[in-house]
Amino acid sequence: MEEKKTTSSPPLHRHHSKRRQPARISTRHLLIRRAVAVLAGAVLATGSFLPAANAQDVPADQAPGAQLPGEAPAPADAPAPQQDPDQPWLDPSLPPAERADLLVAAMTLEQKVTLLIQSGGPGLPELGIPPIRSKDGCCGLALESTPTTALPVGVGLASTFNPRLAQAYGHVSGEEARTTGYNAIAGPTMDLVRTPYNGRMWEDLGEDPLLSGDTATNQVIGEQDAQVSSLVKHYNLNNFETRRGHVDVVVDERTLQETYTRPWASVVQEGNAGAVMCSFNKVNGEFACGNDTLLNQILKSQLGFEGFVSSDFNAAHSFADYAAGLDVAGPGDEFSGNNLLQAVLAGTVPEERITDAARRVALTMFQFGIVDNPPPGSFENPQPAEPPIPDTLLDQHAGVAEQVAAQAAVLLKNDGALPLDDAVPSIGLIGADVDWYIDGGGSGAIPNPARLTTILDGITARAGGTVETAAGTDPVSLADTIPGPPPVPSGVLTNVNAEYRLGLNNFEGEPELARTEEQVNLRTGISNDTINTSQVPGIGPVLASQPMSARWTGTIVAPATASYTFSLTNLGAAQLFLDDQQVITNPAPTLETQEITLDLTEGQSVAVRIDYTTDAPNQFNGGLNDQPGAMIRFGWTPPEDVLAPDMAEAVELAANSAVAVVVARDYTGEAADRGSLTLPQDQDRLISAVTAANPNTIVVLATSGPVTMPWIDQVPAVLETWYPGQSQGITVAGLLFGDINPSGKLPVTFPVSDEQAVTVGPPNPFDLISIVDPVVEYTEGVFVGYKAYLAADAVPLFPFGHGLSYTEFDYSRLHTTQRVNPDAEEPKASVSLKVRNTGNAAGRETVQVYVGPLPGDVPTPPKQLAGYGSITLEPGERGRLEIKLDPRSLQYWDVETGGWVTPTGTVPIYVGSSVEDIRLEGSITIGCGRPDHGKHDHSHGHGKGHGHGHGDQAGHGNWDRDRGHWGNKGRWGQRDDGGRQHWASYRHGRG
Repeated sequence: MEEKKTTSSPPLHRHHSKRRQPARISTRHLLIRRAVAVLAGAVLATGSFLPAANAQDVPADQAPGAQLPGEAPAPADAPAPQQDPDQPWLDPSLPPAERADLLVAAMTLEQKVTLLIQSGGPGLPELGIPPIRSKDGCCGLALESTPTTALPVGVGLASTFNPRLAQAYGHVSGEEARTTGYNAIAGPTMDLVRTPYNGRMWEDLGEDPLLSGDTATNQVIGEQDAQVSSLVKHYNLNNFETRRGHVDVVVDERTLQETYTRPWASVVQEGNAGAVMCSFNKVNGEFACGNDTLLNQILKSQLGFEGFVSSDFNAAHSFADYAAGLDVAGPGDEFSGNNLLQAVLAGTVPEERITDAARRVALTMFQFGIVDNPPPGSFENPQPAEPPIPDTLLDQHAGVAEQVAAQAAVLLKNDGALPLDDAVPSIGLIGADVDWYIDGGGSGAIPNPARLTTILDGITARAGGTVETAAGTDPVSLADTIPGPPPVPSGVLTNVNAEYRLGLNNFEGEPELARTEEQVNLRTGISNDTINTSQVPGIGPVLASQPMSARWTGTIVAPATASYTFSLTNLGAAQLFLDDQQVITNPAPTLETQEITLDLTEGQSVAVRIDYTTDAPNQFNGGLNDQPGAMIRFGWTPPEDVLAPDMAEAVELAANSAVAVVVARDYTGEAADRGSLTLPQDQDRLISAVTAANPNTIVVLATSGPVTMPWIDQVPAVLETWYPGQSQGITVAGLLFGDINPSGKLPVTFPVSDEQAVTVGPPNPFDLISIVDPVVEYTEGVFVGYKAYLAADAVPLFPFGHGLSYTEFDYSRLHTTQRVNPDAEEPKASVSLKVRNTGNAAGRETVQVYVGPLPGDVPTPPKQLAGYGSITLEPGERGRLEIKLDPRSLQYWDVETGGWVTPTGTVPIYVGSSVEDIRLEGSITIGCGRPDHGKHDHSHGHGKGHGHGHGDQAGHGNWDRDRGHWGNKGRWGQRDDGGRQHWASYRHGRG
């Protein structure tokens, strides 16, 4: 469940001392700790799917305390499994479905209702059944009480195009959840990326249904192999955060099925997900958690989902939701517990519906070993504190985090500047967060990473020369998702004091909160005031969730003689006073920007006072979960040749360094979409200024998703690492010095500009913040992401699937299936090709196969991903890939028949390194080859087996559909070490 925890907000200080930094590995112990992690990773690699670490010959039984997947010991408080004739459901030899039937037949109504308590329930110890206990975990287990493994975020996992690695990723979260007492983990987050402005797209798995479904399915398999249930979220069409609890998404049947349900079919039918979380939003007029079409007709009937549906945080709206397919509501008890019991007794909720819901929960618990081998503390009530995760397990999991981060990074541009030479004498490392843990906010964030190395740690440990740092800008925060001019930097706006009081227009008396701050830049919400990993602390949930007033005072010190534009961007009334003169009054019932121009001489001081009150209509409607909340920024637009002091310091460092590395990032999170794709805190100006001072400038992006890059032609190399998790320092250093050869591919399209993003794609959902009950029509239909760019003949900044390497690959000898049987329930087709490494470095290439427009009159995308495969080759080495095409890529959803149909005729085949970089072309023929010779209908209930068997195939193992694992027992393939071998080489000397 997306639990919301409150963290205290310490006083604000400058830069890297602003917030308590999570514990991290010191530079001194960096390589020692990593060696231990690699060795421990070999133990995990003996399981059925986890990739082997370097020490491949270390057997599991020689590792102290090693525990194989699926072999967790039973906790001391667990009732012993038995074959009591009075409790036959505890017989582990019986099939899970039979055990669930036996259990519910013996349960009273009260016991059934008790089992359905989402959070804090006692379970049924008298029957040997533990309560539901779940925890957030899209990208690792989200605990504050004890350190956990911070994995790279979901968009990074999708960038690997590696199903096996997704299983390893999921197993880390599942194993840590079980170890700390949880039997379900809320993840993966598989909301298809419809818009790059989505504040949670870093949790998501890309914009393509095939890739998203594949990645999520394998993450689920990995999670559940650890004997916990996945709670996959958010079903369905939760594609943006703004007004998520009120918005009504209007979508046609074909788009719903072909684009947004397709990934869920894979998760349900291939991943066998134990539970699904229904989303906050409405779909076609009905809330998702009470939507009969989504839950009963599609999820449970069409897809055959046998697990249970659990609501997002208090996302149930009525007892009628149970009839619509909801099984578990919470965590509040408005529609659960005794209230649900009384509703059943009153006839409001049919008892047979509760019996079915209880059976679904029981089935999931039996199926994944939760009853036979419950997590520790399962029968203690209330739930005990989470025990610490053993160091040996954290070390094992650190190896997986490194492998994912290594394969997730995408080299966007390289004009020969990378990799860096070992002998580079000096590096100027620039960025406000180079020595900070980079993550997002909200329930997907990992607040307490167990094995953290910052980018400064990693580069300092790896570089042979000197490494000096400069912040360049102020750190980012949730306020930087507000569009408009950048905030006045702390070196220009000085001595800022802030006072916060409850109530409107309340600027006198004892404040609720008083502190010094660096900028006037505030956006309240979950990702700022409850779960916040940025350096800038929030103001806390009390002030953030109700009307309040704030006053800031400070002093502007002009950095140069010039004409400056200052601005207020705000929602709710604000006033700006300069030297006690009111110069801006902005009532702002909706978000607005007002500006004033001021001529200042260098060193001139101007007193500043800003009064702000949150009086916009409906500013707190929906609570922290859904409200616009407080939004205000004191911004500026200086002349192009004027730099703030921190930026000028960074430029000087760059000029005096052999190489400059700029780490640019954003900060987004739950309940907060981005207002712009522009890098926040004026980082575009920073990059341009640094590059002008030193042409040898490398830009490392650590962003939630696409950003615009007006400086792209100025810099020689750009590397996207997303939010890279706890191994960010090890990963970035390895990538920069060539110890890791980048192999990631973009799972999302990068637009050229904000204008292009909203012209080709849908409008920015941020614009809905002031609409209480917005209605959003998905008029683009199936043309989502790169499919929209292709249909519009628009050229993005970087296309879907793009990603460079330090070597080059040649494609040749394409062979395709000659003819496809249109009468098959799942039309089978494949392609094969030769791939040769023509460069000087070993590398991993992901080959993508796209189908062109399908035959007939139904509009289909110019290209859509149909399959992919990866191969790792030494310099000069050649290998063959065979890639099976996903059957759905040869079909479309037919509204008339209510199912998938296979049109007959010729289908173009495109094979390339991205959707734009096509290297080989061919075709396949469906049926007799004459378009529209017949429209072949297939029941929409089919779909098992879709979308797999195309990852890391060339001699790397075969997909075992019955077991759901790679049949080679974790063999990682021909040097496909995911970025591990290079560190061994580094430790023992390169070459």
